[in-house]
Amino acid sequence: MMNIKPLWKNHLLYKRGKVELIPTAWVWRYRGSDISPMTHLNDGTPADLNILWKSICENGLRDPLIVRVGVRNKKFRLESGNHRIQLFYKNGIELVPVTIQVRDECGPHVADVTNDASHNFDAGGELLISKITSEYMKPSEVFKSLSK
Repeated sequence: MMNIKPLWKNHLLYKRGKVELIPTAWVWRYRGSDISPMTHLNDGTPADLNILWKSICENGLRDPLIVRVGVRNKKFRLESGNHRIQLFYKNGIELVPVTIQVRDECGPHVADVTNDASHNFDAGGELLISKITSEYMKPSEVFKSLSK
């Protein structure tokens, strides 16, 4: 990923084989367009997009983006990484590290959402899975358009 230190390769989910680099453009299509403009750095410091980008460039990227999938309601959304995907897309980063979190339900209505956005997308026939076999999976194991 450009000159960004891939600290996400130290993440437990990567070490367990649950993270893959996937096209930024694919994730960009499923971002939350109504998220709050502010986010937080890894240490909890509030940050706007400029501060976040500076931090990523200087310190590296620690966590993969998380796409949550609901196998029962056949919905999915970018649960974690909505601010980062804006920066990667804007700055021409072609591939981003992503893991898929598999749940029964997905959407802004579930109790443990990690962002304030209302986005949710129909998976239609895009899902390769119909039940939960693991809480986290590689994107190519879940989405037909990303399968290898």
